[in-house]
Amino acid sequence: MLKPEIRKIVILGAGRLAVNLSMAIHKKGYDIVEVCNRTESKGKRLAGKLKARYIPEPEKITPDADLYILAISDTAIPLLLERIKTGNHLIIHTSGSVGMDVLKKVSENFGVIYPPQTFTDHILLRFRTVPLCIEASSGKNLLLLKSFADSLSEKVYTINSEQRRVLHLSAIFASNFTNFMIAISQELLLENGMDFGILEPIIRQSARNASSGDVFKMQTGPAVREDLETIREHLKLLSNHPDYKEIYDLITRNIIQHKKKS
Repeated sequence: MLKPEIRKIVILGAGRLAVNLSMAIHKKGYDIVEVCNRTESKGKRLAGKLKARYIPEPEKITPDADLYILAISDTAIPLLLERIKTGNHLIIHTSGSVGMDVLKKVSENFGVIYPPQTFTDHILLRFRTVPLCIEASSGKNLLLLKSFADSLSEKVYTINSEQRRVLHLSAIFASNFTNFMIAISQELLLENGMDFGILEPIIRQSARNASSGDVFKMQTGPAVREDLETIREHLKLLSNHPDYKEIYDLITRNIIQHKKKS
């Protein structure tokens, strides 16, 4: 059952996160009345899906919504806050690295809903499984955000701004850096006439292994075995890719050091 305090919602942004989040909100029966986005085509497309009004300028959004959601880039948040009026209603951002207090300048009621998840343009995620990390400026606002977040996801966590920054950093290692490592492996295989699909089973197994209690105990490979001969051979194979060679060497040395400490 929807909380009566949140009836009208304004979405600011129309990128991958904004689309996934707003569609999940829409499916739960909340009324998204406006979508504001600087790129007209993307803003109108999302507004159409939500049966909402498209607003091209932040200054023109309605000042009487119950909830304003900033689903925009970190660098855009301070600039946008200079241009909007929220009538002291609840406003939240969705950033992993921006503190909550940046929202003080536009309202006494503010908070954060941060989803540590990677979103794409072409696939809507099953939002019930997306973790939502919340924080709010008061106990009342926290209860309101908790109820709202609970209606969207089965996994809601209350964390503070400092914890959220650490979580965001951890997500970079777990997702963004991992994705780049996989991109390197894809490039090396394609350069040598091999199908990247060969690695699909090991990538999937590595993801499953990450669900174990102590992830480092699942570490395999020449570094954890301190197989220096194989490591030297790999470094030779990377002679034509000095940047990748540097990455390989740095990570290998860190795995060896980590093993010695554990």
